Parts: sequence; structure tokens; C-alpha cells
Amino acid sequence: MQRSCLASARLAVALLGGVSMLAIDVAAVHADAPETAEFVRTAPPVLQDVPQDRAPVVTSPPALPVEPVPETAAQLAQDPATPVPVATGQVAQVRDINPFDRDIELTVPLTFNRRTLGEIPVLLTRDDRFVVQSQPFIELLRPLLNEQGVTELTTALSGRDSFEAGDLSSTGIVLDYDPNALSILVLRIEPSKRTLESLFDAGEAEEPGLPPEKFTAYLNSTAVAFYRSNTGPSQSATPTPSVFLNGAVRYNTTVFEFDFQGREDQFTEEYEFIRRYARLVYDQPEYYRRFSLGDLDTETRGRQGFVNMGGVGVVRQTRRFNSFRPGLLSGERQVLLQSDSTVRVLRNGVLVREFRLDAGQYDFSNLPLEVGSNDVQLQIVDDSGQSSVVSYRAYLDAIDLDPGDYEYGAYLGVVAPLAIGSPDYSDGDPAFTGYFRKAFENRPAIGVGLQVSEAVQMVDGQTQFILPGGSRLQFNAALSNADNLGGGYAAAVIYDMFVDRGEQVDRVSLQLDHVSRKFATLGNLGGQNPIEFTFTAVYSRVFNDRLFGSINGSYQKGRDGFGDSYQASADLSYRVTDQFTLQGGISYTEFEQSTIARDNVGINIGLVWTPRYDTRLDARYESAGDSGSASFFQTGDGRVGSTNASALASYDRGAGSLSGSVGYVGNRFDANLAHAAFGRSFNSLTDQQVTSLALTSSVAYAGGKVALGRRIGDSFAILYPHETLGNRRVITGDDLDGGRYNASSGVLGPALDNALGSYVNQSLRYDVVDAPAGYDIGEGILRLRPTYKSGYAYEIGTDAYVSALGTLVGDGEVPLALVSGRLRPANEPDATPVPFFTNTVGRFAMQGLRPGVRYRVELLTDPRQTFEFEVPADSDGLLNLQRVQVAVPVNQGRSQ
Repeated sequence: MQRSCLASARLAVALLGGVSMLAIDVAAVHADAPETAEFVRTAPPVLQDVPQDRAPVVTSPPALPVEPVPETAAQLAQDPATPVPVATGQVAQVRDINPFDRDIELTVPLTFNRRTLGEIPVLLTRDDRFVVQSQPFIELLRPLLNEQGVTELTTALSGRDSFEAGDLSSTGIVLDYDPNALSILVLRIEPSKRTLESLFDAGEAEEPGLPPEKFTAYLNSTAVAFYRSNTGPSQSATPTPSVFLNGAVRYNTTVFEFDFQGREDQFTEEYEFIRRYARLVYDQPEYYRRFSLGDLDTETRGRQGFVNMGGVGVVRQTRRFNSFRPGLLSGERQVLLQSDSTVRVLRNGVLVREFRLDAGQYDFSNLPLEVGSNDVQLQIVDDSGQSSVVSYRAYLDAIDLDPGDYEYGAYLGVVAPLAIGSPDYSDGDPAFTGYFRKAFENRPAIGVGLQVSEAVQMVDGQTQFILPGGSRLQFNAALSNADNLGGGYAAAVIYDMFVDRGEQVDRVSLQLDHVSRKFATLGNLGGQNPIEFTFTAVYSRVFNDRLFGSINGSYQKGRDGFGDSYQASADLSYRVTDQFTLQGGISYTEFEQSTIARDNVGINIGLVWTPRYDTRLDARYESAGDSGSASFFQTGDGRVGSTNASALASYDRGAGSLSGSVGYVGNRFDANLAHAAFGRSFNSLTDQQVTSLALTSSVAYAGGKVALGRRIGDSFAILYPHETLGNRRVITGDDLDGGRYNASSGVLGPALDNALGSYVNQSLRYDVVDAPAGYDIGEGILRLRPTYKSGYAYEIGTDAYVSALGTLVGDGEVPLALVSGRLRPANEPDATPVPFFTNTVGRFAMQGLRPGVRYRVELLTDPRQTFEFEVPADSDGLLNLQRVQVAVPVNQGRSQ
């Protein structure tokens, strides 16, 4: 199997012959690409020799008219519009930045503060000067300059197509060329002309990946077969297998999603189909909003109870469409550094980060803060040793929301009773449930909720106050009115505190909750509230990276025959080694009911062993409840051919159970075999036994392609080979090392990648097994941004798949080093040219060539020369041009 990325690197090394001019060679070819590192990765596969009889005939036709090119350095120097001044009072020092006896045109990175701003054309003159093109330089530097800086730069370069470093002396910008790093360096920008720079990521959305296909669909299917032992007289040992069907059909931004189940009733043996849900979903991601119609998936907050409802709903929630948006505080927190300095950022006395910054303006307003009071200090030490401290206090209050963000949900429809089976709205009442929550930056957050039907009405509210010292006080309260109960209420107050001492962390939480007898919600119409009061207290401490402890206590006051209960416990967890953890503690429990009264004091002990990241063994025993368990879990990596296994043995006051399962991940399916045994004691574990076998697969459609694969959770991608690849397999996966993959094409059709999420940029890696040498499969990675339950179809490969390589020589068979030019089809003189270059030993490589096409290379030499070659119609991917000779003087390709 040819690995596209590794093979690219091997070809680059082979072409360069071990010399150190790789960055120049790559930059010259990809003048308009964003990053030099990408160029090496996308080079053609490993260099291989081609038999002599396969070498094409290369001709050098008469010189043809070529496009005008930038003037030489000598011409630029003579042009009054582009003078080359030397700063007054300075002695010009000439460095050897160009070892060749000719001008060299390159495209190199422009860097500032160890980061690349982009690629920029530069001319290295034969007398060791560098000349930069003006417009690209202005565009790349513009984001770093304030309004004054941009004005001065554009004025200084007005009317100049190119410039030298000395031309910027009046702007406060200092440039240099680094021949070792092969880049233009911005050494300094005057601080007063720098734009405000944020030192913490503000969470701006990155450039979105490829959008999905317009129309997509998928269907997951699972069949589960059972075998029961020791069945009753009305039960079958082998009932009809259950079938689970769920999936989605998407058109543009509208999705129809559904979930059905077919099963046999274990008592009547009648087979029935159940609708779990079926609904339309319409998203407005730019507004973080989702609409639903059908069986609703209602969300509740605060005191609202869950309700099964059919109708229409709308939800606004930022994190649903932007999962990685951090909680940040915005505000005017800026500092101007007059000289290079070291800046340490402390939050509540704990070091957050240390920066090494050059002179300029910086914004600290996006510093990630914690809920509560944040005391922020900036300790600044400049290079002279002078120190200063900038302090401020930030107040952050969020109810699970980013500061300043808000969310809401509103559902209107008919209520269905909570029951197993398809939702039945025939006898339900019209109802509404909804909520609104808002987090502020320097005020308490608020939340309100409402549930209304003919039978019950309920309103609730919540807020919280951030106190000094990293503590928080929360309140929530609710009022209800039910036809059969009357008025009711509920309220709670919660206090929690977080103390961060670096390695040691303390947490305290106190909660008091009260629910009246007649309090009701849409999900609790009867007002079933057996607990009147609840008080809990928790204290936990992280002593160090190995020892953790906690103390817990609670009291519940019951009603209507449900007795009071008390509980207290103290636990410690000690990580003996990186794989072995010991847990232990003591507990006291008292529970009273009309027919039961018992007191229990006991100890508990637990052992956890994790010999590998994917394996866990856990054993524990509690003397108070006379219960214990031992479990084993081994999870696979999700790639084809992986397996998983689990086993669990439990004991609870005499009764016991034993269960286990093994699973296998296939290319087109998942399989799982499980067995469970139950008994009133370990001696009777075989009294009840159930064995099940589950097979899961899926079928998906996108872009006119159908694929079979494993279960799809949200979104998917179909990858299929171009016809030029024949029967070679396309594989996908997060990590393709060692030939492992998540999905593969084959006899049953394209590869189906089943693990894409929605509204998140993500990378999909792919490769081709045993691709022909030199075959260009692309970058080997796709940058995607799926929408909700969407799909992709992507063809791997192209008819322009051939890579050609060779050595360019001039007069006297001397290799022509660092020669540039243009490549285009010979019969298409108006086609967009592709850059051509040679490295320091005259080697060259060209990609994206089509079989059966003749190409012309126009060399930017003096005098101009061209050569042509034809790609054989039956080329398998790699074309060796061997040595190509042109009439170019020796001094244009030889080092001085």
C-alpha cells in the first residue's frame, strides 16, 4: 500500500539528493499555497526508476513567445521608480544570500514572531540583495498594523511594484532575509503602529469545511435474536428476532428523522411495530436555532418535569451548533508594552500562562475565567529587569452558558402518557412547556420556565449570586396549580465553593430542597412527592495528584408512608501506580419506612486496575448493603477487525448475576454476542438465562452513490475510487498507520465512514491500498463541516494522476540548478500555467499530468528555452523523463 504522505516525503528527499534547499524548491513550485509544509506532503509518491524503453521522447522545439516576467534586479536598480537607498549613517554589509551567478525568483514565507503570515514573492539578486513585491507584502502585514501603520506603509510603497528593506526605514518596520530558514523576517514593528493583539483565543469560528450534499439519506438496521432457557409455559425459548430501524432523510436544511422497532410480545407472542419517534427538523445554524415538528424531544430546565409531547417546538442553544465555543469574558482589558517583556498571567493566585512578548499592544479581555470572582494579575518584567503589576477583578456568572449568551426552548402540542410503545396523543390535552435562560457578565444569571395545560400550570425561576472567594449561592423556586390538587410550591437553595491552591483543590457544596405535597408539573400531574425535605452536604479535597478524599452527608424527610433517611460517608481514593488505584471508606445509613426499620454501619473497599488505556478491571464490596461486584471491560479502537469484551459478576444480599459479551467490528457491520444468567443465589445462577446475538448495519445515499457500512450516528461520508484506480480499495480512518482503517471500498461498493458529527469542522483521512507508483490521490485528507444528519460523496483519484520527474541539464551536460518556469498543455496556450522548478542539483518533479497529453515547459532562462514531452496513454502513474537537455549557458545553473 502506498502511503500518500510518507511517500511524498520520500520523493522530496530523493529529488533533493540530500541537499538543504528543500524549502526553496517547494516554495518556488507552490507560489500561491498557504503553507510550505503542505507542499512536501502533497508531493507524488516514492521515486522509482522506469525502464529505459519506457522513457518518452523529449524534444526542444524552437523558442516560442512566452509571457512577460518580472524585471531582473539590474533593471529594477536602474528604474527611477524603484530606487535602492541605503540608510544614512549605516555601512552597507553584503551577505552571501544567493550563491548563484544569476537572479533567482522565489516564493518564500513571511514570518513575524515565529509565526508565518503567508507566502510572498521575492527576487534574490546576483549581488546578494532581496527585492520584495509591494502589494502582497502590504496585504500580509495589514492585519498587524493599526490605521496609522497601514497609512504610513501604503504611502511609503505608493507607486512601487517592488521594494527593498531600506525603503521601509520611515515606517518603523525592519525586514531581513534569512538564507537558512529561506524566509523574509519582520524583525520589528514600531509598537505605536501595532494593532491590538489578543493573547487568548476568543473562539472565533474557523473557516468552514466542505458543505454536505444537498440530498442525503441513511437507514440503520439492527436484528437481535434471543434464546431463553427455563421459560414459562406461555413463553417461547426462541422468540421472533427484534428489528430496530432508524435513520434520516435530509434535503437542504430540513431533516426527517425516525426510529421504529419490531418485536414479539413475550407473553402473547404477537409481533408488533412501535414508533419511538418520527419528526421533521429544520435548523438555522447562523441563529443557533432548531425547529421540530412531530414527536418532540422536549428539553426541560429547573423544576420542569419531562413530558412526552407531539406538536411543534423551537430551541435556541449556542452549544448545539458550536460545541467548542469556550466560556470567555469580553471587556476592555488592554496593555501597551514599550519594550520586549515577559508577562505572567495569574488568576486567583494561580499561574495561567507565561508569555514572551515584543513591544506592542495586547488584549487580555478573552482570558478564560472561572465562574465566580476572578482576581487577575499581570506581572510584567521587561528586558532591563524593571517590573510592574497590572491588576483587575472580573465577575463571571453563568448558568451553564457563556457570558452574555442566552438560550430558550418552547414546545406546543398534545401530551401523551408515559408508557412503553408508540406515543398515543388521542386522549392527550393541549399543552405548552418552555424556558428562557440568560447569563450576564457582571450581574446574576436568570432562568424562567413555564408549563401550561388545562390540568396543570407551573412557573419556575432560578438565579445565582457569585460571592467573594470563589463561592456561589443559587436559588430556584416554583409555583403550581393543578385541578385535582390545588396550589403547590417547591424551592431550593444551593451554596458551593471552589478553592484552587494549585496542586490542592477543595470543593464544598450545601443544598436544601423542599417540595410541598401538592406541587405538580406536566410530567407529574398527580403530585407524587414522597420526599418533603432534602439536605445534603459534600466536602471533597484533592490532596495531590495521587490522593483524593470526600465526606458526604444527607437527610431526607419523607411523607405518606415514606420514612425518613440519614446517610453519611467518608471515602479516600489513592492511586498507587499509574495502573492501580485503591479506594476505601466507611458509611452509615438509616432508613425508616412503615414496615422496615434498619440501621447500617459498614465499610466499602474497591480495587481498580487499568493495565492499558482500553482495559479496566474493577472489584468492590460494601458491607452495609452486603453487596459486591467484579467487572472487566476491554474496548476496541473502532477500526475494522477490532474486538471488545466485557464481563460482570454481582452479588446483592444473596441474589447473584453473571453476564458477559464479545463484539466484533466489521467493514459493513457490527456484531455482538451476549449471555446473562440470574439467580436467587450463586448456587442457582442457571435458573434464568438469556443469550442474544445482534447484527447492525446501514445503507446510505449521497451524491448519486449508495454505500453499505456500519451504524451511522449522525453524519457520514461515501468515498469511492476513480475508474483509473481499477479495483484498488479506498480506505478511511482517523489513523491509517499499519494498514488499519474504519471503512473500505470493495466488492460491495464504496467505503462508508459512519462517524462524522454535525456543525463541527473535522478531518476525514483517506488512502488507496497499493496505489500505482506516482499516482496522485490528492492530499489524503478532507476538511468537512457536516450539518445535522448529512452526508458526503467524494471520488478519490482523477484522470490527471501522472507524476513526472527528471534532471534538467544545460550546455556541457551541466545540471541547471534553481531554474523556474511554466508548465501547460502544448495545445492549450491559454491554459493556466503551473509553476516549474529545479532544485540545487537540477532535479524536477511535476504532478497532475494526464495520459496521452503533450506538455510544454517554458523556462525563465536567458535566453528563454522550452522543451516538450508526451505522457504515454498507458502510463501507470510515474513518468521518468531522465535527463532533459536545453541550450542554456553553464553559468546559469552552476554555483560560483
